Amino acid sequence: MKRNGDVASLFQKHAIKRKAAAAAATSNPDPIEPVVEEQIHERVVEEIVNPMPPPQPSSLPRVYDTNRLPHDPGERHPILKYPVNDQDAIRRAYIIKGPFKPFAHDFPKRKISDRDRGFNYCWMYNNDWLEYSIKKDAMFCFICYLFKKGTGSDTFTVDGWKNWNIGEKALRKHMGCKAHIAAQERYIGFTNPKVVIDYNIDKWSDEDLHLYKKRLTYSLRCIKFLLHQGLAFHGHDESEESSNRGNFIELLKFLAGNSEEVCFGQCSR
Repeated sequence: MKRNGDVASLFQKHAIKRKAAAAAATSNPDPIEPVVEEQIHERVVEEIVNPMPPPQPSSLPRVYDTNRLPHDPGERHPILKYPVNDQDAIRRAYIIKGPFKPFAHDFPKRKISDRDRGFNYCWMYNNDWLEYSIKKDAMFCFICYLFKKGTGSDTFTVDGWKNWNIGEKALRKHMGCKAHIAAQERYIGFTNPKVVIDYNIDKWSDEDLHLYKKRLTYSLRCIKFLLHQGLAFHGHDESEESSNRGNFIELLKFLAGNSEEVCFGQCSR
């Protein structure tokens, strides 16, 4: 009887342990879930505190499709209406397209001083810069549209000229005005940077340009050396008769005495 009592108590204890374990399982949720939720919360907080940097805009110049830009001068937007950093790109695109010259167009006539007058297509042959707007039935200046600056008449850039009875006179007057001449110089300098005033007047040779660049390089080296050493540039007496004309001139004279390329034509002085 004693053994039977011991076996029964053993089963009772085992049943009690199972019930206690089941009760503990129902009262305590899975410990893994809070850890996952905590990790997700930390990740969200980290993304808010340290957000991803926005993509940086490209530093390359914007390229405009020449086929999308209106060719008719009466439909074009003024150059200054475009963003400042894009204006040169717009100019290049229009230079590629060239002036709008619809030679085959049937130019309309209208009464001016009791006579039927209209645009003369020969004007476009005789003036490379001249273009005609079909939309406005007026003529425009292609170069002034691209490079005109300052105030003044916008007849050949915005409104267009359409007084056909004095067309020849108007063309000659526009060609001689200061705004058109200045725009012409900017156009030449933009399309060919080497064609500047100094090149046209002096007509430097390739050898002259080579020597000029060499001398400019050595002058800049002298300036850099004096700045690095904290030395003064000027001397008390920089006249040609002075025995010490200052650090900058004396340093240049020293270099000129050791290199013919640096000599400015006054090496003996």
